[in-house]
Amino acid sequence: MATIKCLFACLLLAAACAPALAAHAPHSKPEVQVGIVLFEGVQIIDFAGPYEVFGNAGFGVTTVSHDGKPVTTAMGLKVTPDAAFDAAPAFDVLLVPGGDVEDAERDPEVLAFVRKHAQTSRRVLSVCTGSFILAGAGLLDGLKATTFTPRIDQFAKRYPKVDVIKDVRWADNGRIVTSAGLSSGLDAALHVVDSLRGTGQARTVAMRLEYDWKPEGGFVRSRMADRYWPKALEAAVEWPQDMAIRTDISLGDEREWRTVYIITSATPAAELLQRIAKGMQGMPGWSRQPGTYRWTSEQDGRQVGLSFDTTPEAEAKTYRLELRVDTKDA
Repeated sequence: MATIKCLFACLLLAAACAPALAAHAPHSKPEVQVGIVLFEGVQIIDFAGPYEVFGNAGFGVTTVSHDGKPVTTAMGLKVTPDAAFDAAPAFDVLLVPGGDVEDAERDPEVLAFVRKHAQTSRRVLSVCTGSFILAGAGLLDGLKATTFTPRIDQFAKRYPKVDVIKDVRWADNGRIVTSAGLSSGLDAALHVVDSLRGTGQARTVAMRLEYDWKPEGGFVRSRMADRYWPKALEAAVEWPQDMAIRTDISLGDEREWRTVYIITSATPAAELLQRIAKGMQGMPGWSRQPGTYRWTSEQDGRQVGLSFDTTPEAEAKTYRLELRVDTKDA
């Protein structure tokens, strides 16, 4: 009996590990070939997460860059691509990750490569700010697309021909798929597996990765309550020139949000609150509650509250600035 149990366990282990071996051509010749574009400043999770998905689905995966030489990711990891652009094979799926894309979205070699392979690929997928590269290549004109939540407004302004949508984890145009930020690439990659191999295969891959995949969309960062924060306020406040600031806490859900900053400045906390209040005077739609550092507005059919507070820290000239957003049905 012990021998049978051991054999069964080995078979299960082999079944779990075998698909990952198909990620590279030397191991097998998979029917679906994936090409991942790498560039200086690429975000690790944007390509590594989908790589795991496609590799575990039994797809072949090839990473490429314009010269095939190592690239340095946005977090300093050096990655050696499998091939240069001019030696890249044909792909069934083209993946364009995000990261620091300012150079890549204007690089003629990158854009030409993406255009060329997008024409023949069955699916094209961007992750996070990789959508800027697809848009720079003219591939998203007239299509619905999304991107990394903090860059959505910039994306819409830079590429007005794109129908930018905010409240989704990924947007599927049939052949071209764009995902929101970072971990959204896992969901979008599973969605691509679903479209090519079926929901059962996609769920199997998600289970193997121990990932709670929700085909209907799941968590959407852009729906969180900090979306109500007046974006123009940062430019409207006269911040102290000597101010050093770092984020300590930033979390919440769709109904409320809390962010705490650690401030170091010779400017007293009370004066900083006054400067913020002065900046809030120019924010349309916000009304201040008398005698407080709290403002209210009505947005998306909800009553939104925005408040500021400070508390001292042990170090001299250092204090905590807390921002709270709360909402309720109007």
